[in-house]
Amino acid sequence: MTKNRNKKSTPQKQVFLPAPDRSWYFFVAFFLIAFIYFLIPGNYVLFFQEQQSLFLYTADYILEFFKKPGSPADMVAKFLTQFYINSFTGSLILALVLSLPAVILHRINRRLMPGSGLTCLLAIIPSCLLLIMQTHYYHLMLYNAGFVLLLSFFLIVVSRETTGDKYIALAFFPVLYYLAGAFGLIFTGMFIVYSLVYLKGRHRYLMPLMLAGLAGLCVLLSDKFLITDDIKQRFLYPLPDINDSLHRLMFRLMTAFLVLYPLITRLAGRLRIVRPRERFAASIALPAIILCSAVAALAAAFKPQTARVINLEKLVFTGKYQEAVEYHEKKPSENLIGQYFYNIALSSTGQMCDRLFQGRQDFRTSSLFLPWSSEHINWGAQAFYAIGLINEAQRWAYEEMVVYGKRPQNMKLLVKSSLINGNYSMTAKYTSILKKTLFYRKWAMDHEKLAGDPLAVKSDPDLGKKVNLLPGQDFFIFLETPESNLPRLVNQNPGNREAFEYMMAWLLINKDVEMLVDNVRLMKNMGYTRIPGYIEEAILIYYNSQGVFPDLGGLELSSETRLRFDQYFTAFMSARQNPARLEALMKKQFGNTFWYYFHFR
Repeated sequence: MTKNRNKKSTPQKQVFLPAPDRSWYFFVAFFLIAFIYFLIPGNYVLFFQEQQSLFLYTADYILEFFKKPGSPADMVAKFLTQFYINSFTGSLILALVLSLPAVILHRINRRLMPGSGLTCLLAIIPSCLLLIMQTHYYHLMLYNAGFVLLLSFFLIVVSRETTGDKYIALAFFPVLYYLAGAFGLIFTGMFIVYSLVYLKGRHRYLMPLMLAGLAGLCVLLSDKFLITDDIKQRFLYPLPDINDSLHRLMFRLMTAFLVLYPLITRLAGRLRIVRPRERFAASIALPAIILCSAVAALAAAFKPQTARVINLEKLVFTGKYQEAVEYHEKKPSENLIGQYFYNIALSSTGQMCDRLFQGRQDFRTSSLFLPWSSEHINWGAQAFYAIGLINEAQRWAYEEMVVYGKRPQNMKLLVKSSLINGNYSMTAKYTSILKKTLFYRKWAMDHEKLAGDPLAVKSDPDLGKKVNLLPGQDFFIFLETPESNLPRLVNQNPGNREAFEYMMAWLLINKDVEMLVDNVRLMKNMGYTRIPGYIEEAILIYYNSQGVFPDLGGLELSSETRLRFDQYFTAFMSARQNPARLEALMKKQFGNTFWYYFHFR
């Protein structure tokens, strides 16, 4: 038998193989980028947000979150935010939440554009936008939760196989609106575009009409329960409204991208990615470019001055005063609040008049006491606590609690001030609140044990020191001119060196040399065995001007300061021959002296 070799072959139909999905590699890479960023350079964001509220494990506190649309998402967000107290855990949680939109959109893409090589690219863009938004310290976990909820609901709806099931799922839109508030309106726009692009027949119009009716009904009903004249609170809560151009741009891009996402996936799904180069570009090169762009945006969005201020705040709030001093001198803050915390750290370590000008002092006496205002109320108590004006520190902490609610620092300061003043009933009140938290419970219980035991309070390293700074008797406080309280504190308690040196620092920064040197005679009786360096420098300015030394009260100037003043004077006389470069020349050699500050600042 012979084989039929002339038989014609049947033409084969070209088959388009689905592009390999490497999405999870990029999702893991994104997670690691977010985790490392917020663990190291962006860690200040976690500290700032953790300090904004206390999550209380009480029925009354939790029930408050169920009174208006959007608040349940806020409850979840605040629950997660409390874990920011630990840098590792907080960074882990935040990175996971920021990665969720990419994971959810990946599932959505499998429904809308199965087998497309652009699945990873489109899925990862919203997470990258959220990551850039999160670099702003006022971008709360609440906003991330809102986007996760709306995307989750969209996935639930589009995953329904039949039209009837989609109607049933859509009927639960009021639940989404109740949980996420105005984020439900973004879902509304997203689903309307989906209906017009993917659905057929009358349902492409009936479903959007149904959803629009549900959305309008939800807004009207919620308006009945909200007692506020703020339009944003009524209709846009809890959408972000942060006064930052980059954050607003990213939020608008995020909203527009999600609303148009069904249209984008429809167009992307029609692209046939067959060639190896096309597959490489779609599944590897383009997602890699997006991730690299996100990293570049992180670097550009990082604000070192903001980080320095919040890091200084963290060091002071945790009692690491010496670290705060060294941090500011190594990485100077140009911000009023940063320099304010530096001065508090100097006072708390007894270095106020020895290192005052080692760090930047750009705001004169404003960085010693903050003005009474809602802008500064959450920091102002720290200066009064440092110098022993405990009642005033307590007033600031209480007012902060009234204005901004219970926060870790105002509650801790209220506990400490009540212990120092011996008002133990108030100690019990405030520790009972902190005991209802997860991470401040132990601190509260430890301090609750001190109540009723003055000896135990005096034995505490922090509280005992403040007890020794208390004035002999109460006096009326000067609210508008807090520096006027310093002489009274010193007169009432001559052993209060913190108040004395704060007063001397005020005079140094104000260049009030005559009044400053008039107080030097008091120092020996206050227990000083030497004159702090910057006070010595002020004495030599006085001597150079008046030709006589003031009354030093039995103390003597150091030979080192005398020698350095001679060097300064010689350098000044030489450099003044070139007036244009005088300040620069003196700053280079003597920029950290009171003499330089006195002549050039």
